Amino acid sequence: MIRLNDFLDKLSIIKVLSFFLLIILVFTLIPMVFKIHLGSLFFKFILYGIMLLFFAYELNKIDFDEISFKAALRKEYDSIFKVSDICHISFIVIANILFVSAVYFILRYLSHLSIIHFNSPLFGDFRALGIAILVLYLFTVVILAPIIEELLFRGLFLRRFNKELNVTSAILISSVLFGICHNFGGILGAILFGICVSILYIKSKNILEPIFAHFLNNLLSFLLALSGVEYLIQSNLIIIFLIIILAIVSNFVLFKAIFSEWPESME
Repeated sequence: MIRLNDFLDKLSIIKVLSFFLLIILVFTLIPMVFKIHLGSLFFKFILYGIMLLFFAYELNKIDFDEISFKAALRKEYDSIFKVSDICHISFIVIANILFVSAVYFILRYLSHLSIIHFNSPLFGDFRALGIAILVLYLFTVVILAPIIEELLFRGLFLRRFNKELNVTSAILISSVLFGICHNFGGILGAILFGICVSILYIKSKNILEPIFAHFLNNLLSFLLALSGVEYLIQSNLIIIFLIIILAIVSNFVLFKAIFSEWPESME
């Protein structure tokens, strides 16, 4: 039976990466030539928007006699909650946010001791932002980013590395690549999240499952930033300590689950 994965396997990874880098180059040069400032968020919105159109165009061109890309996508969409466990996905998202928060507060403490220099925000504070910026952030980070990043790191990199190496190397390499695309404070959390959604993808064989988990993670982070919770707990040592304890407990459970569910192959 033809599935969405078969369409992803037909994509040329060189073509995708070449187009991706070309768009980055073009939209890096345009502001320099025309003396305009796009802003990092708008730049990302344009980049991911064009990449979404590119993926849709390339996948729609692929021809299988049995089924079209649109029909395969519809089938995967109809089956996602039949193969998914929303409780497991929610636990992964919450454990990851707790883990990133704990790492953030530890780094802030080390920075306070002048051991390292670290001043990145955890979620940020969006309460003072205008509605236009919030909508742009919602579309870019919450909606577009999960689709494009999962298609790249799980749909392409994970599957290609598995064919060339083995499933363990594929999970680890694709997750590390995913991690280093994030800011310094979030790298470890992104690697851990990448490993978790890679296992979800391999178990379900449905690319929409890691996309949904990624969407849920980014949505929750967005809502936390919108609430300004980060700055409410900055000076509350009891809450910070509680977050670190919860992160240790939840990630102990998560790591046990990762080792017990680690796949032997992608078949």
